[in-house]
Amino acid sequence: MDNPLTGALNFLALFWGAYAGGTTLAVAIGAMIGTLVATTTAYGLRVDRDILRKGLYGFNGMLVGVGVPTFLGNTPIMWAVLVFACAASTIITLAVNNVVGKWNTPGLTFPFVLTTWLVVLMAYRFPELRVIGMAPLAPPIGVAGGVFGLHDFVHASLVSVAQVYFVDNPVSGVLFLLALLVESRWCAGLVAAGAMVAVGCALAMGADTSVISHGLWGYSAALTAPAIGCVYIKTNAGTLAYCAVATLFTILVQGAMATLAPKLGIPALTFPFILTTWLFLIARYRLGAGSGGAA
Repeated sequence: MDNPLTGALNFLALFWGAYAGGTTLAVAIGAMIGTLVATTTAYGLRVDRDILRKGLYGFNGMLVGVGVPTFLGNTPIMWAVLVFACAASTIITLAVNNVVGKWNTPGLTFPFVLTTWLVVLMAYRFPELRVIGMAPLAPPIGVAGGVFGLHDFVHASLVSVAQVYFVDNPVSGVLFLLALLVESRWCAGLVAAGAMVAVGCALAMGADTSVISHGLWGYSAALTAPAIGCVYIKTNAGTLAYCAVATLFTILVQGAMATLAPKLGIPALTFPFILTTWLFLIARYRLGAGSGGAA
């Protein structure tokens, strides 16, 4: 979303999530540092200034700034690693875009995912870098139980939206949707729809309701739906049908990553969204289908 007000509301949602959850402000502060460091690095590398002003070299750094304090303990060395990783994410962004751009496909959040995976895997080898926070984002298989009413469904859907930024708070989810609504009604609507579809499918397949409530089944689908439905492909009836299939496929990949990622010692992050979106965009490219901007 090329809108500074959207960005400001996103930061508000991050700080609200930290305050309401009674947790450290490290995640919200990390987001601000990550955005600044990644953008400054891109400026120093003399990237295209128009693309830089649109924030396309800052958002991966912002997510790394959120991810590192989520998975590493709050120590001085963690902050040093965070700054370096956010700078490196800009270089990785350039590299990834050069590769996938050959297929007319965006790099999405893969630079964030790759950077954060490398930081977490590296941290296991250094005692001064304490790996934390893995269990909530890579939960074991549980058993569905209890009554899951309409209120629980709405709560889980909103938290799914917030979990894109590692925030477990429904009010933050509302703020994130409001931030999107400022720029694009289609995008806000599809994010909400993607989250709700994922929550509904997870419930239908008997997933652990506590995991569903924390938004851990819906955050990737909440990204795939707008990416396919309006951001990278012009919105029409056929696109929305294609978007529905992609959203359901994301849930399949999310389940696979929930099984695989803990065995590798890494969080799934937004990889299900990235893999699905790449596959569905490249498929259209190879079929010669045109793409468009957000409607």
